[in-house]
Amino acid sequence: MTTKYGFYYKEGYDDPLCIDQTSVKQFIERLSSPPTPFLLYSFEQFRHNIDTYQQELKNLAPIRSRLSYSMKANYNPHLLPILKSAKVMLTTVSGGEMQLALSNGFEPSSIIYNGNGKTDESIEMAIDAGVLLNVDSLFDLEIILEYARQLNKIANVLIRVNPNLSDTNVHAYNTTASKTSKFGTNIDELEPIYNLIEENHDKWIRLYGFHCHLGSTISNTQIITECVQKLIPLFDIKRFPHLRLLNIGGGLNIDYKRYAQRTKNDNNDDIKIPTIEDYIQSIKEPLQLLPNTIELIVEPGRSLIANSCILITRVLGQKSTGSIQQLVVDASMTECIRPALYQAYHHIDTINSLSTDERIPFDVVGPVCESGDFLGKQRCLPNTLKRGDFLAIFDVGAYCSSMSSNYNMRPRPAEYTLDEHEHIKVLKKRETNEDLLRSFYVE
Repeated sequence: MTTKYGFYYKEGYDDPLCIDQTSVKQFIERLSSPPTPFLLYSFEQFRHNIDTYQQELKNLAPIRSRLSYSMKANYNPHLLPILKSAKVMLTTVSGGEMQLALSNGFEPSSIIYNGNGKTDESIEMAIDAGVLLNVDSLFDLEIILEYARQLNKIANVLIRVNPNLSDTNVHAYNTTASKTSKFGTNIDELEPIYNLIEENHDKWIRLYGFHCHLGSTISNTQIITECVQKLIPLFDIKRFPHLRLLNIGGGLNIDYKRYAQRTKNDNNDDIKIPTIEDYIQSIKEPLQLLPNTIELIVEPGRSLIANSCILITRVLGQKSTGSIQQLVVDASMTECIRPALYQAYHHIDTINSLSTDERIPFDVVGPVCESGDFLGKQRCLPNTLKRGDFLAIFDVGAYCSSMSSNYNMRPRPAEYTLDEHEHIKVLKKRETNEDLLRSFYVE
């Protein structure tokens, strides 16, 4: 029998929710009434996601390729040993993320530092350590060169190119490759950057290739194909002998609605979610035009980690507001901001079986003092739900913990997983009020 991993309903939709080989209900019972909300990870699911990408990347042979993980999606330090053992690179966007990567033993050549507004301290750290920097703009390049001279070291760089794609078909806040994006340099305006690099090449700077990031929640792989097609001609330039890296970033969407029929009256939306195989196939043909000296770095964003974590919350009560029935829970936008920020969908469901209880549509809302604090709208859940009942919010592994906040002086939640022996492992303790106040000066 195939061993299951991740989060699933044991034999079908009528059975309890499980993490790997353990029911979530049993996990909660073993914690002896833990404070909620809390995050629960399946590292087995995370390993599976990594392995699936790496196996598919082999189909690009003879093109050499590597996988990179976006630390901004989730920087939980317990994920890093898994990534390191799988020889996955790290893409960082701050000095803090870069320092965490270096302190966990990642080789500088396996770390990329990205960002449209890098601090002086982070640029100095990257050059001194030998990390790859993505040059975002002319002013970014000028500062990088200034610190390379001060340190008397060569800065290893890629150029972040904005391919000016007309429609990436993602939320406006998630797009990073449109004509009005704040990221990268227009593909038609690279000459000033080329000239400045050429003036200092092999003295203070070395250009190794190009980077492009397409945004997040990508559901149409055609834009990935178009991006690669636009970047390949850049490698024809003869002025820079060290060109060898093509770094493609962009978060492939995941099937956030795979269980949606459990909590909806109508059928699930007919939206085709691209698979990892679709992603690789979308770039395979255009990559054949690259010289065999070029190595591909793929950074697929949320699709590596999103489905590896759920958020457990307790029901606080039900209330009616006009024609709307509200289900108030103790999780909120401070733990899962994506619904409020992007109108994103996260499946919300019971941790037990469907049962025979009547289901009615609820707006699931949190206790934060904001009208926009909601987690899901018109979700069909049992009308018998009462204070203290547990619910699971799915697919919160990406851009939830890393975007959490202490708004309303709410402590960030504890984070747990099960080890290989199905023992509970605490990854992060729940914050206390003292933790929230510790950095303030007291007269």
